[in-house]
Amino acid sequence: MSKIFIDPGHGGNDPGAIGKRSREKDNVLKVALRLKAILEGYGHEVRLSRSTDVFIPLGERARLANTWGADYFFSLHDNSATAVSATGFETFIYNGSVSATTTKLQNAVHSSIANQIGIRDRGRKKANFAVLRLTNMPAVLVEYAFISNYNDETILIDEVEKLALLTAQGIVNYAGGRMDVAAVPNKPTPKPVEKTEKLTIELEFTSGTLRKVVETFLGSKLQQEITVKAASERGYSSAWINKQADGSAANGDLVALMIGAGVKEFK
Repeated sequence: MSKIFIDPGHGGNDPGAIGKRSREKDNVLKVALRLKAILEGYGHEVRLSRSTDVFIPLGERARLANTWGADYFFSLHDNSATAVSATGFETFIYNGSVSATTTKLQNAVHSSIANQIGIRDRGRKKANFAVLRLTNMPAVLVEYAFISNYNDETILIDEVEKLALLTAQGIVNYAGGRMDVAAVPNKPTPKPVEKTEKLTIELEFTSGTLRKVVETFLGSKLQQEITVKAASERGYSSAWINKQADGSAANGDLVALMIGAGVKEFK
């Protein structure tokens, strides 16, 4: 597997671009943290230029990646423009001499995101950005969407998981790993719920009169015996049925038993 360096742009006293509801430095950090977890799940070794809200100079970001010996470098950003109509996703590589690997890496990541992000594909571009120029390994800078556009900003705020998964998909498509990134669980798999003897149903009464009718019905020893017998015939556990029979059950349990036993009308 590969050594992958993730660089969430800006941070600390540099907020990056500012939208009406979010800041670039916060948005990209959330994506970077999730992206790191996903890639590690596929066996890649991942480091971040920052994992908290701190400022890291551009040259230092590149130096950290170079010193570590990263195989690939990715810088994550949100775009911005004066015109609020500006929209779309784009990626950048260095506009100087780059390896064929760099171009292929950009193609893999760009295609993965552009095909599913749901906004305009502004294309694969080149620029003289410091983190692209100063890094020794193939490097790609991602501009996910325009924080200055309301709809684009909604993606940046609400679709962190999707952005991380699409980026990871592109990376593993090129660097290796399982193809189905979406199969990585977003949360730890919950343990199966153990089957218990007791079922609880909460009911809301539409009026105090109805509550009184139900409580009166359940207060009848005869009616309780009817429901217990019916429940037994329907396969309810004996431990629970005995609880109803000896009067130790709460009203909520008795109502549940009554419903389960099929007693539909009471007067």
